[in-house]
Amino acid sequence: MKKMYVVLLVTIISAGAMAQKGKNYLGVGADISIPTGDFGYDFKRGMGFYVKALLGVGQSGAVSFATGYSGFKEIADFDETTTTAAIVPLLIGYRHNFNGFFVEPQMGYGIYPYKHNSTEDGFYTTTGGAFNWALNAGYMFKNKLEVSARYQTGTSTGITVAVFGLRLGYNFSLAGSK
Repeated sequence: MKKMYVVLLVTIISAGAMAQKGKNYLGVGADISIPTGDFGYDFKRGMGFYVKALLGVGQSGAVSFATGYSGFKEIADFDETTTTAAIVPLLIGYRHNFNGFFVEPQMGYGIYPYKHNSTEDGFYTTTGGAFNWALNAGYMFKNKLEVSARYQTGTSTGITVAVFGLRLGYNFSLAGSK
């Protein structure tokens, strides 16, 4: 599996190096994530942030590398128990622009930290992870301000961790074009 990621990464970087006139950006932003499916039964809406590099390939495309953090609290509210979960995605993808509108399929790995603290069970943490895929679609105003919606999912230890998110971000242009 690790070899597949290395081959995919080298292919994308090579394609980017040979691309014609692409603009590069560094994006940062915040998101609100709504858990769905099994994950949605146990956890409340979450908030987080993301950081993304967009490496231009041609006039209307970019290879993306993204990471971030979204935290969620458990729905059950017991007086002496707190449980939190998080998603830390490590994704690569391709963004295609259509005069401001864009679609961006992504894939990679999701890290799932989980913390539980109660007077009965004590305190413990665990971290899982799994293959993730995501689809992001939105609009970029003047190549700077970005508004988008995304769906991301992965399955770890038989549990599907899926979220629908709304994002607001800002893209900083990196020096020059390719």
